[in-house]
Amino acid sequence: MASSAAVFAESVAARPVELRRCRKRLGPLTYRHPSHATLPHVLSFSGGRSSAALLFMAAEEGLLDASRGDVVLFANTSAEHPGTYEFAAECKRRIEADFGLPFFWFEFTTIEDAWRGEYWRKLNYRLVKPVPIESDADGYRSNGELFEDLVSLQGMLPNVHSRTCTAKLKLYPSHILLGEWLGGTDGPAHAGHHWYEPEDEVRGGGGAHPSADQPSEGCGSILSDQRNCTARIGCPPR
Repeated sequence: MASSAAVFAESVAARPVELRRCRKRLGPLTYRHPSHATLPHVLSFSGGRSSAALLFMAAEEGLLDASRGDVVLFANTSAEHPGTYEFAAECKRRIEADFGLPFFWFEFTTIEDAWRGEYWRKLNYRLVKPVPIESDADGYRSNGELFEDLVSLQGMLPNVHSRTCTAKLKLYPSHILLGEWLGGTDGPAHAGHHWYEPEDEVRGGGGAHPSADQPSEGCGSILSDQRNCTARIGCPPR
């Protein structure tokens, strides 16, 4: 049986070029205020077919623009089907290679912080590579580890009265990530959100992190430098 990524590749390759590149299917976006069109756009990718269709249609129609600071996010829950990870990895590869859009995989995590001499754990995010953690320490987790971490942090199981899975595994970590992406902050050094392996074919986040002695051209605040990159996460591919 063909893998999910292989089926996806065949379906895309079988589509006529004029449909893949030219035909409008979503149309122009509408905004509450015209100035919103210049703000960075965020597309949340679930790993499913409908989400992938929306992502590629928007990219092909030019509705997403890396120079504006647009970004694609995929929140790993550590409990996805193996085919979902394979499919999401192929989508990330194509979006970054064909359209130059930053496509971040991230996970819920906790970090240790201190205030007035007392240590405590707080929610954060972790950028991951689209490879299993068993083969790369910076890869994603897929054996339910994040649910164990969540229960350990909050001291309770998610239930019908407190649906914390979506909020704490997806929403809150993504809010922190976007705050640093849009603000161009350095962030806490101990959080371990980036890496730099120029010889590695699999890059993390939306691009390799520039070295200190060889900064990438154009790096700086995403808002002040045409929203092309951040010092925290690294420059999107060009």
